[in-house]
Amino acid sequence: MKRTGFTLIELLVVIAIIAILAAILFPVFAKVREKARQTSCASNMKQIGVAIIQYQQDYDEKFPTAYDDAWHHGWATTTQPYIKSIAVYRCPDDSNTAIPPGLDWAGVALSYASNGLIKPGNTNTMIGVIGNGQSWMSPQSVALSAVGRPSETIMVAEKHNADVRAYLTTATNISEWGPGSSFDGVSWWDSVAPGEIPDGELSATAVYPLGANGAVSVKHTDQANFLFCDGHVKSMRPVNTDPSRTKHPELNMWDATRQ
Repeated sequence: MKRTGFTLIELLVVIAIIAILAAILFPVFAKVREKARQTSCASNMKQIGVAIIQYQQDYDEKFPTAYDDAWHHGWATTTQPYIKSIAVYRCPDDSNTAIPPGLDWAGVALSYASNGLIKPGNTNTMIGVIGNGQSWMSPQSVALSAVGRPSETIMVAEKHNADVRAYLTTATNISEWGPGSSFDGVSWWDSVAPGEIPDGELSATAVYPLGANGAVSVKHTDQANFLFCDGHVKSMRPVNTDPSRTKHPELNMWDATRQ
């Protein structure tokens, strides 16, 4: 009786084919998984946008403040009753959404921060939409009617708690406490939480948050999700939100005063 089977060469060929297929498919699977996370993040931001719009309807169309004069009660706490969930404020790609022991007072660990851009050269003026509520800042937030280009003005962007905590060595770097909950565009409070906005004129390889992406977290295949003032969410390269600070300030999507 004749017996059949694989030769060693045939077996090696089959193994090589399987290895090649795996090498081709595994990156595809990784991209599909990351796309799903990006979509989930965008869904979170869409819900946040709806919550902020509902808040506006209850408060004469005004945006909430990023935090109050004592650096507490961030915009996430203010809008949470409209969402009924804390998980919505966290991106699936944020690898650290924990609050260090003993710092429950600091609020919720966030993956998102508001646009509270301070006007360059004028430290008392906010030109974003959801700024800090300290007494020296004017305005502290704005009404939707004051936004010149709602569909082209950023309201909320990604700033992962993991990136903030990795940048700092102190335990006070909780996303919702103080400047952690907003992008103010300055480096004054970087010892607490970075708040720089993107700047296409800076180096793309500089250390976070001092490079072209600013303090925006880039986890979705070199892109981040942005929530705009009209409620839509778009995935973009952060530098495209402010491609040329000095040459084309009219392209700065963080400046709500543009007409």
